[in-house]
Amino acid sequence: MSLVLPDYVKEALQLIKSQGGEAYVVGGCVRDSLLGFNPSDWDITTDRLPSEIKAIFANYKIINNNGEKHGTVTVRLDNHDIEITTYRQDASYLDGRHPSQVNFTRSLAADLARRDFTINALAYNEEEGLVDLYGGQADLAKQLIKTVGDPYKRFSEDYLRILRGVRFASKLGFKMEEKTFIASQKLAAKITEHVSGERIRTELKGILLGPNVLKSLLRYHTIICAIIPELKACYRFKQNNPYHIHDVYTHIAYVVSYTKPDFTLRLSALLHDIGKPQTYTYEYKQNRIWGHFYNHPQVSYTLAQDVCERLKLSNQEKEEVLYLVLNHDIPLEANKIQIKQVLQKVPGQNFALFYKLLDLKLADRQDHINIPPLDIIGIKDIVDEIKQNKEALKVSDLALKGTDLIELGYKGKQIGSVLASLLEAVVEEKVNNDRTSLLNYLGGEKA
Repeated sequence: MSLVLPDYVKEALQLIKSQGGEAYVVGGCVRDSLLGFNPSDWDITTDRLPSEIKAIFANYKIINNNGEKHGTVTVRLDNHDIEITTYRQDASYLDGRHPSQVNFTRSLAADLARRDFTINALAYNEEEGLVDLYGGQADLAKQLIKTVGDPYKRFSEDYLRILRGVRFASKLGFKMEEKTFIASQKLAAKITEHVSGERIRTELKGILLGPNVLKSLLRYHTIICAIIPELKACYRFKQNNPYHIHDVYTHIAYVVSYTKPDFTLRLSALLHDIGKPQTYTYEYKQNRIWGHFYNHPQVSYTLAQDVCERLKLSNQEKEEVLYLVLNHDIPLEANKIQIKQVLQKVPGQNFALFYKLLDLKLADRQDHINIPPLDIIGIKDIVDEIKQNKEALKVSDLALKGTDLIELGYKGKQIGSVLASLLEAVVEEKVNNDRTSLLNYLGGEKA
């Protein structure tokens, strides 16, 4: 079997070989090539030490990314950065995340033995072809995610590998092999003890953006609930109302899958109903139990704040997620005044964020029954009109300014209050947003 390697990768492999070294492309780039994908990055593994790699590539740009202590030298060839890493053997893992020491070796077999999954323990060069010591190619054909060696040992070395397994499932549509799956469930609770919020966020992002996110959220719910404990109460929590056919967690999973593959949007979908179990009430109506979740967006918002903090979201990501969670259930129709009032409350009057809200509401409705459809086209047409006409949504958009009010004799807090009332009148279309109309509305002098 032969893989098509880019010329700059061939060049790097040949340079190492010309100096008496071994070199192979390895890991994800080999896996993706065998699956017919075009790898975004090519990694090389070699028996040469970092100092030797730097000498071999002395005429090329070496990128200083602090990877050398782990055996990785990043070299730029033909405007592409390639990570070239010395064969390694990891010493014992003491913290459930990092090896206590990295030892260099001259053995490719030893290097492949330390890798997480069989489908990632694949190496290739054009002279020797595919090196597959752990059945990775067969597992690719079976669409299985299987650890190299004992899954309990492999996951206990680095609990992040459990999340990586779910990410591969979401990305590739593969399933964890049974023993690997069982070990992942039993060890999932250890993830948050040993893995930083930043790394959990990165893997969760990959899971949420995967094309097989629905199956992954449902099959690996134990793992998802381990990293976001607020979801545990949602699992198998019956909604008992005529608008839902799924329990809360399953509903959430479907809503995530119905949204566009955008991280803050899908994270918002994952969190939008986490407050439901805490707000559940019921009544007997028409000879059946009717469940209610009054104020669940507010409770979900409070819980989502903690999740955002733990995941170390950026300020913008946090702002978007919390806005979407809090507002996912607000009434919205193809009514221009109502839409302008909603837009006013979007942070920074961010139209892109408003469109995310529309997408979340539409996805939410797709997993409801017995409710009228959302007039998404009508709403978007109105928003486009508001944008095109640059209609006023904030005080600074008004044709009348604070200086104008001062000239009319308004002082201090009066100015802000009057401007706010003018904006409200403009938004509600009681007055046009031009200087003359606004002055007449105030009963002041005409310009």
